[in-house]
Amino acid sequence: MKTKIIKYLSFGLKNQTGTNFSGQRTVLSKGSGKPKRKFRLVDFNRSINIPGIILRIEYDPNRSCNIALVCYKNGFLSYIIAVNGMKENMFINTGFLISGVVKALNTFDLGSFICCVELRKNLGAKISRSAGCFSVVLSHKEHNKVCIRLPSGEERLLKGDNLAVLGIVSNVNNKFQKKRKASDNIFLGKKPSVRGVAKNCVDHPHGGGRGKTSPLVLSSNFTRRVLKGVPSAKIKNINKRKIWVLKERKK
Repeated sequence: MKTKIIKYLSFGLKNQTGTNFSGQRTVLSKGSGKPKRKFRLVDFNRSINIPGIILRIEYDPNRSCNIALVCYKNGFLSYIIAVNGMKENMFINTGFLISGVVKALNTFDLGSFICCVELRKNLGAKISRSAGCFSVVLSHKEHNKVCIRLPSGEERLLKGDNLAVLGIVSNVNNKFQKKRKASDNIFLGKKPSVRGVAKNCVDHPHGGGRGKTSPLVLSSNFTRRVLKGVPSAKIKNINKRKIWVLKERKK
């Protein structure tokens, strides 16, 4: 049975992948193939104090995890990221330490699995929102700081007032899905891409030459932008990042 979408919590999504503001195609390997879909407005700024009940668990075509429709005590409806183990007619934010409860980072025990973590206070969840993702609370530092390990393996310091959700994001088996035909990728907005070496010299900097390969001086894209061996991040942002990152992710 098809679930009925809440109208004021969704809107039609146009397929504009790979185009700029004027509609011109700017990215060659992205674009057509996506079916019509509705975009669900997911609430990433969840409240701690207001309890609610889960009406149903729904499939969201715009993300890899499932979403849950929640009715709060004050009568408001909203979509939230569903946590593994979340079921219909389940109460959340009731004060009990169960999966799906929202708490501040400094109140979680060491070794807790958390998701939907805020990078900055009151700006919404940014970390661990994909299917099967979770972060781990490693230690509580002085000056109200908490050290957590991100899904990438990076260890980062965050303020203890930031909010997070207890548990692992739903649809854990999403990473085991296999693509069985080319259209599975096209439905995701990924079009087949041709190697630059296989093109003519007027179409790509790597094109032309004799035989199967041609000498490559620098790896670049079709706009001649150098891609490898050149740092893309600004030095100012790198220095600011080192204050909060205790351990870099494995490259």
